[in-house]
Amino acid sequence: MKHHFPLKNAAMLMALAAAWPLQAHALAGIAQFTAGEVNVRQTDGRITTLAKGGNIDSGHAIVTGSDGRVQVRFTDGGLVSLQPNTEFKIANYVDQNNPKEDRFLVDLLRGSMRAITGLIGKRNRANYRLTTTTATIGIRGSGFKVGYNPDGSLGITSELDKIEVCNQSGCIGLVAGESVKVLDNVTPPVRTSEQPKVETPDTKKDPVVVGDKVNNSGKAEIVEAVKPATTATITPPVERTFTDIKVAAVGVNGGSAYTLSTGTGATTVFSDNKLLKLQDTSANTPKWSEAGTAQPVTSFKSVGNVSDANFIGWGMWTTGQKEDPGVLSVANVHYVAGRPTTQTELTALSYSGVANYTLVGNTAPTQNGVAGTLNSATFSVNFQTGYAITVAINTSFGNFTDSASGSTPSFSGTNIQGMFVGTNAAYAGLTYAKNPGAGMVTGAVVFKK
Repeated sequence: MKHHFPLKNAAMLMALAAAWPLQAHALAGIAQFTAGEVNVRQTDGRITTLAKGGNIDSGHAIVTGSDGRVQVRFTDGGLVSLQPNTEFKIANYVDQNNPKEDRFLVDLLRGSMRAITGLIGKRNRANYRLTTTTATIGIRGSGFKVGYNPDGSLGITSELDKIEVCNQSGCIGLVAGESVKVLDNVTPPVRTSEQPKVETPDTKKDPVVVGDKVNNSGKAEIVEAVKPATTATITPPVERTFTDIKVAAVGVNGGSAYTLSTGTGATTVFSDNKLLKLQDTSANTPKWSEAGTAQPVTSFKSVGNVSDANFIGWGMWTTGQKEDPGVLSVANVHYVAGRPTTQTELTALSYSGVANYTLVGNTAPTQNGVAGTLNSATFSVNFQTGYAITVAINTSFGNFTDSASGSTPSFSGTNIQGMFVGTNAAYAGLTYAKNPGAGMVTGAVVFKK
């Protein structure tokens, strides 16, 4: 079965529209080759088997089993080959023939792969990025291979032209044939002659000749190869640890609100874009984590992927616990998490005056374990007067206004706490807690400038 990618050239589209059917929806790519167990985890968490010719969309994760291999061709002409025991997520893929809008942002969570970049990388190489648990790979050329080693380190080799490998220690450039090993996210990459073991799958033909048999026309008899049936298995998402994400959280115990606002260098652990646990070593070592029945990853929302610079996410644990050092159960833990705006950018904004933000997302407010509705929320800040913040939140349990101020990315008021996130304070996230008389109301809200 033939697949045709959407045409980007308007003249070609008009000339060939009658002969070349267009896809009814945008896709990222198709599987050119599959072998063994290859599954797709869709954005709603469903697991489906990926066969040759299958579509892959932005947001999907491809997971190969112990015998699984797959080669994907993307709509921009790029190729990615995945090896056994690999999890590869297409975090944000946009192919609109627009250098400013196009994106190829993917995550290699485990396993190994080889990539040859397509047109997106040529239009704007800054928008092509592969993120791993320890390093980020940007392209200055067109081909590389990467794989996790048994000891957890990462091996990377540039095969065509140049690539750039970065982690928290800085960046290192590689030309064709050069390799590095990345031990963790804070140790500088080390040049090495050892390359990751990543094989390119052969393109095997499905039809096969059956011995010396012939058909009625006297030609070799061809049958379709029968692939062994595979059972789709759900592979738990890989946990990823970060030290550059700030969290504001609030939970309830005995009618009282317990809050947390992490400091610099706190350790956070995510599954996809869901926060699982955190430890803030700068504040008497408090630990917060989800407890009881885990909420599905798909119920946690975000702007961008957890690896993005402007990532901000929000969600609620039905049951959590805080430890500092005693363990306390906290119910309905609402949180926001993101990479805080730099102090340099905040200082520069002190001349920008008043900024009004719009609502992006929120958790459902809770009171006495019952979920309600956020009717409206507004957020404005005067950067010229010490980040003077005004907030108005209206819920089905009641409404309140609050004010806050700060001199760092963090801010706090009587009933709220939060932080500015992203480049030039592009986002603001906060949690709130107030008892209007019938029980503590808590929730989380995210705004965009």
